[in-house]
Amino acid sequence: MVHTDTQGRRSRVSEDGTFLLYADLHNHSLLSDGLGDPEQAFAQMRAAGLDVAALTDHASIPHHRFEDLDLSHYPDDDALTLARMAPRSIDEVAWARTAQIADDHDRPGEFTALRGFEWTEPWLGHVNVWFSRAYLPVTTPGQVAGLHEFLARSEQGALFGINHPGREPGRLHDFAGPDPASLSPAQVADLSGRMVTLEVFNRTLDFLFAGRADGLGSPIVACLDAGWRPGLIGCSDEHGRSYGLAGRGRTGLWAREHSRAGVREALLARRTFATREQDFRLDATLGGVRMGGELAPGGGSSELVLDIGEPGRDGRSVSVSLLGSDGTGTPLLLARHDAVVGEVTRVAVDLPETSRWMLLRIGDPMHRNDQPGPPGHPANARALAYGSPWWTGPDGRFAVS
Repeated sequence: MVHTDTQGRRSRVSEDGTFLLYADLHNHSLLSDGLGDPEQAFAQMRAAGLDVAALTDHASIPHHRFEDLDLSHYPDDDALTLARMAPRSIDEVAWARTAQIADDHDRPGEFTALRGFEWTEPWLGHVNVWFSRAYLPVTTPGQVAGLHEFLARSEQGALFGINHPGREPGRLHDFAGPDPASLSPAQVADLSGRMVTLEVFNRTLDFLFAGRADGLGSPIVACLDAGWRPGLIGCSDEHGRSYGLAGRGRTGLWAREHSRAGVREALLARRTFATREQDFRLDATLGGVRMGGELAPGGGSSELVLDIGEPGRDGRSVSVSLLGSDGTGTPLLLARHDAVVGEVTRVAVDLPETSRWMLLRIGDPMHRNDQPGPPGHPANARALAYGSPWWTGPDGRFAVS
């Protein structure tokens, strides 16, 4: 947990030696469909108070392939029309240029600059990839198989995560995992371990209840119920000329080293939280296990220890919801408590035996969620932050070894 420094202020260093970095891992530039100058992006994000930033321009369906798309790739004409609206994709020149720009701005110990790409299937969904040597445009229209095979066979060092889940109609085929018919069990398990992020905040939006107006269940619940084990993050997904704007999604990373290697290790460990606040801090343990970790199965009483902070907001009252799943597609309230910004909260909670995952949602009871859930749901208060899930034991074919 976070402790105080010699002047009594809340520190960004945890008792286990990890320290808090603020990251924005999803941004675009004029190299694809953004308006911003990639040469200015990293400097702007650093000036905005970010410690870690990434440019992840689109790698989409090449426009010269539009005429090859037909209903053999998509379920209906609407899906096919959407596919033919794919944004401009990066090419090898843009990919190399992004690497050079990131290298020029990377300062270990001061600022971490990353290159990545956003695999962009307009109907199916979007996936960010970091730490890869190459990029991949969409080679399997209407299917995610090409990306999974690329990551499993060519880019075993890359990490990836799902962006703005549920925004695209195909919902990544209900967030299905890799096809076991085309990949080995070891490759499937490896991909599960490297699927490290799920955006719950994108720009100013909270995606917990995205799609509810269309009768769909929570995409966050659906992804976690499908067996993936990502950490939760927020991103600004900037397409304009100004980067690092306040009020947009960003990620808290509890890292052991301020470097690309340190960021990679923190992502793999799921030591992340999502927020839209400028300097919000969240750290939590459940039964002594830090958020993003694995709990012993069986349920029962456990202590939740929560430490939250926000400069200038000590004493602010917030609501704390522990959410899980009962298989209905709506986040299930497991426990609810009040907490105070700037104080450590310790409460006993009864954990169910059935929910395979649990996550924290920190809400502002004075403001309503712009995308609310069912009437009376505790997550209808505006979210300030989400912690990465806790997991309850091995979870089938997607269990992280």
